[in-house]
Amino acid sequence: MRSTVLLAVWLLIAAPIAAQDAPAPEPITLAEVLAAGRAESPAIAAARSRERAAAAAAAVAGRWTNPAIEFRSENFGADVPGGLPVDSFATVTQRLELGGKRGARRGAALAGAETARVDAFATTRGIEGELAARFLETVRLRDRAAILAMQRDALAELVRVLERRVAEGFAPDAQRARLAAESAAVSIAATRAGAAAERAFLELRAIAALPDGAAAAALVRPDPLPPPTGDPAQLAAGAAAERPDVRAAAARVETALRALRLQNSLRVPDLTVNTGLKRTLDTNTGVFALGVGLPVFDRNQVAATLARGEVRAAELERDLVTRRAEADATAALLNARRLAEAAAGSEAQLVEPATVARTAMRSAFDLGAADILLVVDAERAFADARLLANDIRIEAVAAAIAARLALGEAPLP
Repeated sequence: MRSTVLLAVWLLIAAPIAAQDAPAPEPITLAEVLAAGRAESPAIAAARSRERAAAAAAAVAGRWTNPAIEFRSENFGADVPGGLPVDSFATVTQRLELGGKRGARRGAALAGAETARVDAFATTRGIEGELAARFLETVRLRDRAAILAMQRDALAELVRVLERRVAEGFAPDAQRARLAAESAAVSIAATRAGAAAERAFLELRAIAALPDGAAAAALVRPDPLPPPTGDPAQLAAGAAAERPDVRAAAARVETALRALRLQNSLRVPDLTVNTGLKRTLDTNTGVFALGVGLPVFDRNQVAATLARGEVRAAELERDLVTRRAEADATAALLNARRLAEAAAGSEAQLVEPATVARTAMRSAFDLGAADILLVVDAERAFADARLLANDIRIEAVAAAIAARLALGEAPLP
């Protein structure tokens, strides 16, 4: 008996020490996940590569066209007595672009570079939004699994108490069976929630390139994030131009305009300059010629007409994207404010009353004066309140981030 008591005392002392010796997981914040995702995302790297390539192409887009060198000899095989002396030519031909073609090419390339830059920005914002959503969903599922596990353990303890009462003849076995069924259902729900949380974390770890040793328990629940303040419609209208989708639509309009200018410049014929040396009759002479196309039949009307249509289409698309962006930002901001208000009152309105009811029923159960169905209902209401409060708090943070992104801002302040 003495050895048993000593062993129990030793376990009580050693357990906290072992818990203290176990290293706590390194905390992982949402800001760290976003930074890691930006640095490691293949999609962002690809978009930035295209951006660099487009900028490099724009730097050389206005260069002159290449000259052409020609070596030519004439008068071979002439059917005359004694033949004809061979004439030899060495000339260089350079095409001189008129009508502002070089500037139009450069402008089109610059517009393409701007489009690539906006696309890279939009890709970054999209990855940030996905990472934030996955991070918050992982935290929500992790905490949901923890809440269900606590409910499972509480019900398991009640089942053990009822088993003793049934064995002692103080309670019918039907009560134990009813509570055992409820405990089993919660245990299954906790297992499923744990599996869902683990899957969500593995997907987050892959996308954000988190270290292999990272665990879902290390994710830090974000603090409440207040939504932007101000009139929603005015904020949405003022910030619409900063959204990636609106900026991309505006860039497409500029690209279409530059393409139209290039097609219009192609309607002007170019000047061709040919110069060089000619040797005939053992005499060296110079050669010089000017050539220009005659815009009689083809004046690039087809391409220019299509380019004008693309400009109008891009303008209409930009206007539609802008209107949708304003509506989306307004709705996102209103939703964020409603959820923030609901989350702020979730503890007082949900958890505290459910805690009072649960405590009262547990006290009555301990005294043997509670109906088992009422105990089950109190435990379920307590867990449901905590689950709902957990969901609404996470949804409020997610909605605030969505509102910031909808206004063209970074996901975190």
